[in-house]
Amino acid sequence: MNNPAPSILGPFSPSLPILAIQAMVLRRGKGFKRPAPTPERLISSAKTKFKLLHRRVYLVEENKPDFSMRLFSDILKGRCWDCEDDESFTCESLVCSACHLPCPCRECTKYRSRTQGLMVTRQYPKDVRTKHYLQTTPIIWLSQVAGKDNMDPAKMSLLTDYIVNFMEKSQNGVILVDGIEYLVTSNDFSRVLKAIDKWSETAMTTANKLILSINPKAFEQKDLALLERNREVVRPEAPKPWQVIPERI
Repeated sequence: MNNPAPSILGPFSPSLPILAIQAMVLRRGKGFKRPAPTPERLISSAKTKFKLLHRRVYLVEENKPDFSMRLFSDILKGRCWDCEDDESFTCESLVCSACHLPCPCRECTKYRSRTQGLMVTRQYPKDVRTKHYLQTTPIIWLSQVAGKDNMDPAKMSLLTDYIVNFMEKSQNGVILVDGIEYLVTSNDFSRVLKAIDKWSETAMTTANKLILSINPKAFEQKDLALLERNREVVRPEAPKPWQVIPERI
């Protein structure tokens, strides 16, 4: 049997194409920008209107993510619901570490930072920022269109890595994920559920708050039951106030 001719790249190996593909995937994953968790400006000295607890996962059932968006932005731009310092004031600084003003939030003994947010959504990021006045919060757009802050919905492992990385770095985080239905159309339900379970477990172990917005009409009853299990179910259109969690302050 004749031996293959030597290559200028070295001895031939059938695993080289596979290794090349793996290296390319890793480079793409590392190339995706992961901004450091950063709080929004404190534009209101009032406490947040809603009470969300750390290490909890809230499943908001709504036709459109309107309530969850309001909930998310309200938490980011106001005082914490359990703040005990009534001397808090509005703040124009976008970078707390560069600010030298006497800030009550800096003396807080409960949290190491004001709330830091991350949003993953099917809505166009610029429209979301304009509508909810978000400046520093990273917004990931679930889209097949290439872009700096766009995420291919088929790349569930890359999305999970991004969310988990944010949770581990955040000191007082709240994460909103909208577009679960879109993720299911690009993957199978079991794969998406496995990813959601990973996000939920990480939120519980890193003292974050996770908000998931879904349209219950888009899921079969058994799949909806799996999504609701071990999560706080929020029904903004519930006929009775006690059915709406989180409770309003």
